[in-house]
Amino acid sequence: MRKIFNRFNIGGTVFIFLVIWLLQQIAVSLDFLNVFEEVLNDYSVTDLAFSDLRNPPEADTTIVVVNIGNLSREGIAEELSIINRYQPRVVGIDVEFTKAKEEPVDSLLEAVFAQTKNLVLWSKVEGGRRQEDGTVVWDTLRKVLPRFARHAHTGYTNALTEGDSQFESWRETTAAEKIADGTTEYSFATQIAMLYDSAKAQKFINRRNEYEIINYRGNVPDKFHALDVSDVFEENFTPDLLKDKIVIMCYMGGEYINTTWDIDKYYTPLNSKQIGRSPPDMYGGVAHANIVSMILHENYIDEAPEWLAYVLAVALCLLNVAAFAAINKHSLWGLWYDIVSKLIQLLEVVLLVYILLLMFINYSLKLDFTATIAVVLLSGDIFEIYNALIGNIFAIKKVE
Repeated sequence: MRKIFNRFNIGGTVFIFLVIWLLQQIAVSLDFLNVFEEVLNDYSVTDLAFSDLRNPPEADTTIVVVNIGNLSREGIAEELSIINRYQPRVVGIDVEFTKAKEEPVDSLLEAVFAQTKNLVLWSKVEGGRRQEDGTVVWDTLRKVLPRFARHAHTGYTNALTEGDSQFESWRETTAAEKIADGTTEYSFATQIAMLYDSAKAQKFINRRNEYEIINYRGNVPDKFHALDVSDVFEENFTPDLLKDKIVIMCYMGGEYINTTWDIDKYYTPLNSKQIGRSPPDMYGGVAHANIVSMILHENYIDEAPEWLAYVLAVALCLLNVAAFAAINKHSLWGLWYDIVSKLIQLLEVVLLVYILLLMFINYSLKLDFTATIAVVLLSGDIFEIYNALIGNIFAIKKVE
């Protein structure tokens, strides 16, 4: 144990963490690196599990996503009237009806809303502030027009990427948010799930996680049934497609199969390219469908505590310093220090990534190895600096 827990190795471990911290501060202060930093910081190894490694999940036939395209309010009212005839159990509409239109447009839409069973409409939380107890309270809750809201429940549609970065993927969601007036607003997906299966929605709320990792099932039309505007107006579907189902009406472009850049479209872990991006891959309404599906199937992803990652990073760094010191002093291995140390680092990174993916895929547990991998990748080179500094200090003392 003394070969590991001695002043030289402990000092080397502290030195490595100090240098990494300084490098991080320098990177933050260099504005020209911001774009690259945003892209790299947003990359997560676990994205590989969604796109390539896990067994493909089955399609969720409980949820149908309906495109509103570029319909006016009259068109949306007509589309919803057709959908209502097929008796869905819950209808969610991800549209911002915040400005009044000329009559009889709004009266027509309000009349259809009044006839819709278990309707969920758009809301948005704004001006979040973190309190001393760590909770976030939002200054404002924007809703649809009162004449529409009185016929429906509301749920906030905020994506956690909004306002942060154009490169960022939508990976997380929340169940509910506190408003400054003392009320609580459920998310759009939580409210839909609550109306469909209150027991499962309550389980989601009772997890009380500040953020929930979205366990994406997939996109339309592979994992969720999707109807385009023409499909609805021509009633090009069978009655059982909508009967007692969840219908989410949202914007999905001129055609939902469109793969180009568009409004209300986001990057997700399902994107075919995680660095050096292709266009965003999922419309907001489809992302909400994925969250609803996660809640109803209770297929959550848990996260290991943050302290575990730092304990592992420190422990592995200490072991590496001890190993590198032993290799450097060895009469034979010392000659091959650069090659041997790099091989050790490479094997450690591969093992860490393997463990991370194994736990994520098989046990739905996310481990954060970001700090650990950074330490592993930099420990060899920084150790050489530390070893040279210590050697020079002792050499100066001998001369004195």
